[in-house]
Amino acid sequence: MFSTVNEIYETIGQEMINTLPEQWDTAWIEVNIDLIDQVISMGAKYSCNGSIFDFDVDVVDGVLIDSESDKAFFSLYHLMQKNKGDVPWNKARFEINNEGDFDIEFKLDEDFKWYNDLDPDGKEFDELDIDTIHQIETWEGLPADFPRYWKK
Repeated sequence: MFSTVNEIYETIGQEMINTLPEQWDTAWIEVNIDLIDQVISMGAKYSCNGSIFDFDVDVVDGVLIDSESDKAFFSLYHLMQKNKGDVPWNKARFEINNEGDFDIEFKLDEDFKWYNDLDPDGKEFDELDIDTIHQIETWEGLPADFPRYWKK
């Protein structure tokens, strides 16, 4: 679908701009790859005059659209893979300002990988604290001093 990294970046940036209100300063999408080519979660926010708001790249003027952003992130993932089994990242953050300048960051979050590998019907998944899950799913992830019992 996408053949170059620049094409992917242009698509993501343009889709963000298309769904943002007229007034905004900076916008960002935080992406988690839950299951490659199948499940992606995206949280989008923008700042305007010092306040932060949510927005959705799948909604333009209150109408649900079929955004290409998820496909773009999946394509970017595949372009960055060194080989079929390589996992280059599982979280990404794309930020753009109202001048059109953008930055993108990637990370391979081991806690997020561990969480995604859990059996959703298993005891360990059931016993996981919801606050811990929310922290794992954020861009920042768990703090360095968090007790990771699963790494013992």
